[in-house]
Amino acid sequence: MLDYASVALVTFAVRGARLPELSGFLVPASEGYAVKALTIFSTKWAHQARPGGLAVLRASVGRYGETAVLHRSDDDLAALVHDELGRLLGAPLPVPEAVRVTRWGGALPQYAPGHLDRVARARAALADVPGLALAGAAYDGVGIPACVRSGWAAAERLLGSDT
Repeated sequence: MLDYASVALVTFAVRGARLPELSGFLVPASEGYAVKALTIFSTKWAHQARPGGLAVLRASVGRYGETAVLHRSDDDLAALVHDELGRLLGAPLPVPEAVRVTRWGGALPQYAPGHLDRVARARAALADVPGLALAGAAYDGVGIPACVRSGWAAAERLLGSDT
């Protein structure tokens, strides 16, 4: 049995922001911010660059066990994140041209010690069950690459392939 954390993604389109030449950063919980991560799309993925200096920023909010911030309205959450990003970046963020708040309830599995061993035992127990395989974030990691690898491995197992 896994616990899960919920998350909200707050995306801004801003013009004229003073941004570091980074693809993003993580913010430790010990720093006291609601923002836990920032991705600067226009730096991380060059094809996401927008004309006229428009930058797309996506902040992640929501830590395990800290749900109060996620109960804010979209407008209040966006305002909080906008303010915090300005402080984290060292200069106020320009007024956004567009804002989107996306909420993902129960999206992030929280792995307890021994998780990999439990997953290995579960897979071993299911090894002889035809048509059944375990895949996804609950087993192999929350990132897109980890989930894709997990899905491919499950499909290969179901199809009887080891390649």
